[in-house]
Amino acid sequence: MVFALAALFALAAPAQTLTVERLDADGSGWARPDTANATQRWTTANADALVRIDLPRNRHGRWLRFSVDRDVAAASRRVIVLRSARAYGYVGYYPPGSTRIALIGYVREEGPMLLRRGWALPLEADWKAGVAAYGRLDARHDTTLDIGLADRDELTRELESDRRFAIVVYALMLTMTLVVAGFWVASRDPMYLYYCGYMICLSAYLLMMTGWIKLPDEWVGSAAQRDGAPWFVATLTTMFQLCFSVRFLELPRLLPRAAIALRAIVWANAIALAALVLAFDHVYQYWYMAGNGLLLLTIPTLVYAAVAAWRRGARYAGYYLIGWTPLMLFAGLIAAKAFGFGDSYLTERGLLLAVVLETGVLMIALTQHAADRQRQLPPRRSAERG
Repeated sequence: MVFALAALFALAAPAQTLTVERLDADGSGWARPDTANATQRWTTANADALVRIDLPRNRHGRWLRFSVDRDVAAASRRVIVLRSARAYGYVGYYPPGSTRIALIGYVREEGPMLLRRGWALPLEADWKAGVAAYGRLDARHDTTLDIGLADRDELTRELESDRRFAIVVYALMLTMTLVVAGFWVASRDPMYLYYCGYMICLSAYLLMMTGWIKLPDEWVGSAAQRDGAPWFVATLTTMFQLCFSVRFLELPRLLPRAAIALRAIVWANAIALAALVLAFDHVYQYWYMAGNGLLLLTIPTLVYAAVAAWRRGARYAGYYLIGWTPLMLFAGLIAAKAFGFGDSYLTERGLLLAVVLETGVLMIALTQHAADRQRQLPPRRSAERG
């Protein structure tokens, strides 16, 4: 009878909930806002549910307070997850009852940056009911967050799946890079060299952003400078792509003005790179806006040039449009997030799928280009001998 009553009360006990409060606190400060009043409050339905909150833009940042109605044991391996399609920067995190702040997302140990869908705030000690944890987020744009408790092991498996997905993409890119390098050795055509540079830089970017490459601490002066390395490589990727596109689409012959415009964008990217290297500490807070702005300028210019070249008879422009249009679309969507547009979790994964498509289609085009070039060589050599 006693056991039956105990089981009945256990079934009737309410599920554990997580409460999230947005605080009326100065986001520019880092002190724990213990006395701040809550302007909004949300509570999850149960321990495994997520609550969706809207975080208005605030250039100083926003503070959140987390609390539970029942104890959470450290042995349960739970973490507080904040999922967002705009998971930029880091979270200043005060664990429950702690007076020391931790910067979550400030280094690369928290998982893939490219596919990261938010932040995981660890619970290293028991979390007692009534004891609050705090998190400070950058709020450059209006943001939607899904917040709840999650199992750390499940989250680790999710991150590892993201890494494996990205490494498969990298393997395909490496294979194509080696093939195109062979084309360059055989022909010495700079177009192939530009494409090799593009593929190498894009591969390096993906490896950095998925955590497979980490810069040694002695190479960089601060954790913030680790962000500069992916920016640098991504900009080089754009520059090589533009140089390749000008030659591949035969723009100097078919569309000389478009060729001049794209070369001007290459030089603009070169100037941006110089500013990043020479004045990093001064431009760090704003450089990503310039970089993404140049990318958004590049995309419509390239699409126009490819369509116009195709209509004027460029032999391989059709391959270019099929292979590169999805890639440029997803790259543009990611760049638009930096300006507050777009709120999809699928954009980054779509980018990797677009890389696979672009790699396959351009592989066909470049192979055909190399074969056509080879067929044209014997008549030229015969003419030279004659």
